Amino acid sequence: MNQPVSRASVHAFYADAILCGRNTAENLQAATSERFNTLLESIGDGTPHTALDLGYGAGTYTIALARAGFRVVAVDQIPSDSLLQRIDGASDWAHRIETRECLAENFAIDEDFGVVVAKDVLHYLARRDIESLLTSAVTHAQGANYHYLEVFTGITRRSADGSNLRIEGEADYSPETFRQVIERIYDGWDLTLLWSEHTEQDRRTGRNCFEATRATVIAANRAA
Repeated sequence: MNQPVSRASVHAFYADAILCGRNTAENLQAATSERFNTLLESIGDGTPHTALDLGYGAGTYTIALARAGFRVVAVDQIPSDSLLQRIDGASDWAHRIETRECLAENFAIDEDFGVVVAKDVLHYLARRDIESLLTSAVTHAQGANYHYLEVFTGITRRSADGSNLRIEGEADYSPETFRQVIERIYDGWDLTLLWSEHTEQDRRTGRNCFEATRATVIAANRAA
């Protein structure tokens, strides 16, 4: 039987970690991935220079996009103070970043974003909210657009005493059901789906507290 974890407690945990500059087991302070860097370097002039970072966290992907010349809408449920402090003084690109303090599922995608990033955030949402967000982003894609998603599937969480945990309302996709959703939503796009096993350890016990299959989605609307 799964022990429920409230979404409010998860929100509070990440807000505190970001505002205090504290790293977490999934390495919130990590640099942008090589896969993302390669994608960013490959984007040509036909892509709108607008970007959306859903759940920006420490702001690393938002900053990379702004430095690359994109106007970035950065969305997260945490106050923007830590990100604004991090970019303070970077006058040549910081002005391209616009923060929005709201839950990812409450953000209305109503414009054409050349790049959409959602890293390690979508799996916390309900399935209907994930699919609504991604469908809206695809619907509004008019140019040569690129979406980069990292989503945990097949998740197992354990407390320090070994009890199974489940966050209330989370998507809880299996790798196969997530693949089916992505292939349906991104029908007609060039789609790359990559899979890797991911584990995190409880620092107190040394035992695995989180196990999942991470899906990396790279979708390109080149036909536009």
